[in-house]
Amino acid sequence: MHKIPEKWREAAMAFALDIARDNENFPKKVLSLFDKYFGIRRSIFFPGAVPFPGSTHRRKGTVSSYITYGIRYGPMHDYKERVYQHDIFRYVNLPSRLKGKRVLFTDDVMSFEDYERTPYGIHMAGEDMYYQAVLFFYTGDWVIGSMGLFRSKSEGKFTEEERVLLEYLCALVEANYQTYLRHSGEGRFHDNFKLFFQEGKQGAVILNQEMTVMQCNKAAREISQIFLDQHRHNQGSFLQSNYQGDPQFREVQTMVNELSGRLSIHGGSSQTITSLAGDIAVYHTTFLSSNAAGLIQTWHLMLLTCHTKEMPKSTDHPYNSLTQQERRIVYYLASGMKNEQIAEELHISIYTVRTHIANIYKKFEVNNKVDLLMHLQPILKDQNTTG
Repeated sequence: MHKIPEKWREAAMAFALDIARDNENFPKKVLSLFDKYFGIRRSIFFPGAVPFPGSTHRRKGTVSSYITYGIRYGPMHDYKERVYQHDIFRYVNLPSRLKGKRVLFTDDVMSFEDYERTPYGIHMAGEDMYYQAVLFFYTGDWVIGSMGLFRSKSEGKFTEEERVLLEYLCALVEANYQTYLRHSGEGRFHDNFKLFFQEGKQGAVILNQEMTVMQCNKAAREISQIFLDQHRHNQGSFLQSNYQGDPQFREVQTMVNELSGRLSIHGGSSQTITSLAGDIAVYHTTFLSSNAAGLIQTWHLMLLTCHTKEMPKSTDHPYNSLTQQERRIVYYLASGMKNEQIAEELHISIYTVRTHIANIYKKFEVNNKVDLLMHLQPILKDQNTTG
């Protein structure tokens, strides 16, 4: 604060106090405060990449792709639709020497004469917006938003003295914008999930009221792979694999689709699913939290634990001589899959499946599946999927 020129200190203090007050549309408030305290009457706010879990939902509820103040819709529609690709201030287009800086002026990027010849500069000059300062907001290396402040030809360029002021204001906006994005009821909820469950050994999955996966930790992903390997088919019935959500959660969602039908949707309930690889214990509960728009929403928390069964310790056991592909085929045979289904699952021909099965029979010195499964009883004795 001591670096800010004396003439702006009182206004900067008032700005700092005002911006910290809660507001449903933070970007719109920020633009109006720049006008209120510093007379910058034309400005635009662009939300950027959002690294905080849950904050994209908040942004959709309260912030459009851009917010303007004192600028007619027409020019900004043109800006967004026609000129945006030529905008010299787009972060991805900035020279490396300028990336990471908070405040840039038009002539930081190129000479003003060159700027006036760009499609962007021609468009801005047509609206009497000759000079621009751009403020970038960061969290770590992420650009979470930017602002454009415009001046007419008669108002003149932004000065180096003003850069000191704008860097201070930029830091204030950045800190408050991070708080705004993080701390809706929904944002706090996702932050807490990351804090308590992200690195845990127990699988944890957060679902919305439609039972769609919103967050999951690494342990849940690993358990979903075990579940899919052992339960993809049950007596020839395929699991519920239709999923239109985030592709990164596809395997976890497929597991949830199958498990959710076995659990009580309201209140707390638990279930143990027996798998060839181990018993998967599932605990499910529901709770309420406010979303970005302040509405109460139902959320689901699913906790999963997998107790892996021990494989035969004797190196002489035929199971230990199986290849990884042969072990998969053994599991699929035990779960009731047909040779054709195994071929489709492993993306190999049915003739290759038959060859693998013949090799498995040879290693176990058996002639049919019944005898094979009897030899595998130490591993498969608990195979009994709970319905």
